[in-house]
Amino acid sequence: MKSARAAVLPPEPAGSQVEAAYWRLRQEIICGNLAPSAKLRIDLLRQSYGFGASALREALSRLVSDGLAEAEAQRGYWVAPISREELNDITMARQSVEVEALRQAIRFGTLEWESGIVAASHSLERVETSMVKPTPETVAGWEHANRQFHMALIAGCPSRWLLRFTASLYDQWQRYRHRTVLRRAIPRRGLSADHKELIRLTLAREADAACAALSRHIEDTARKAEAAIFESIPIKAGPNSARRKSGKA
Repeated sequence: MKSARAAVLPPEPAGSQVEAAYWRLRQEIICGNLAPSAKLRIDLLRQSYGFGASALREALSRLVSDGLAEAEAQRGYWVAPISREELNDITMARQSVEVEALRQAIRFGTLEWESGIVAASHSLERVETSMVKPTPETVAGWEHANRQFHMALIAGCPSRWLLRFTASLYDQWQRYRHRTVLRRAIPRRGLSADHKELIRLTLAREADAACAALSRHIEDTARKAEAAIFESIPIKAGPNSARRKSGKA
């Protein structure tokens, strides 16, 4: 039964519903609460998240455009599947796009950009040194701090498209990280050697060395994710996978 206060409140604007549904489902897909290849049924999503059917359909359409969901006429929506091939593709794309963004950031970045890197690294270090138990909250806190650190490294890049593509690729990569042992909030003693090297080389404006270090870091974490996922966990194919294998559109 609705409360008297709820009954007199105006309905939430449709745009706000769509935005809220989009960001909630997006996060649920990235963190793995909505598993790869899972069917996204509108009626169940309404019950679970409380959004209207129209808002959910529009949000799902946007997620299809992001590559986080798939749709098929008369069959509905699914969470996009994962695969070894896609992980390798994301890795190579990050090594091209994110590394170039870092190169341009080093060339054009200001003192404010440098300060942003220091602040983001300090926040990440604080999170890592405080991690005790592998709870969803600590994992989410570390993931957020780690993403902010990577985005701070490239924030000095003047190309908005490079920044946008880097953020999108990082979100796709997080879908894989969340399915690996990397999810566990293992207690740390501070920043990793990779991150310390990236900070040192970037702030020293040593572009070639910093870009090489970032490329190695992306490659190393991808190989760990690949081994953790595909050598132990069978991956269920999505609704369009058979068509991909056959080469049909």
